Amino acid sequence: MSQLRVPPPVPHAPPLRALLRRYAAGSAVSCAPVDEGLLNRGYRLCTTRGRYFLKHHFDPETADPAAITRQHRATLRLAGLGVPVAPPLPARDGRTVVVVGGHAFALHPWIDGRHRHGGQLSPPQCGRLGALLGAVHHGLERVMPAHGRTAA
Repeated sequence: MSQLRVPPPVPHAPPLRALLRRYAAGSAVSCAPVDEGLLNRGYRLCTTRGRYFLKHHFDPETADPAAITRQHRATLRLAGLGVPVAPPLPARDGRTVVVVGGHAFALHPWIDGRHRHGGQLSPPQCGRLGALLGAVHHGLERVMPAHGRTAA
């Protein structure tokens, strides 16, 4: 007896026309879902002006535009400290979160690379990743408000 296999759900296409009107990013040439991602949907978006990562914040626990904006501010501050991050791009109105049809989106520069799992990293790569993670945590201590922190 064979088992019935249900195919994975097809990601919903983002409202590209409405989104791109809010950014100075040109017109869409292609848009493809990115396979990796836990709490959000990601898309590789190519336009007449460049390549981008379009993030659809859809998880109810993390999709609040005000919370996303705070995260974006922290990311921009990390970039100012020299931490290698892909900060969100501002829309025409200067905001980094765009809400279309009740859904929150953010546009980031596209960074070439691939998702790697822990077992695929060599010991030196693990060391570099650990150093990067340490830099992120150290930077967050500097850029995030102290509210809610407890003294060590």
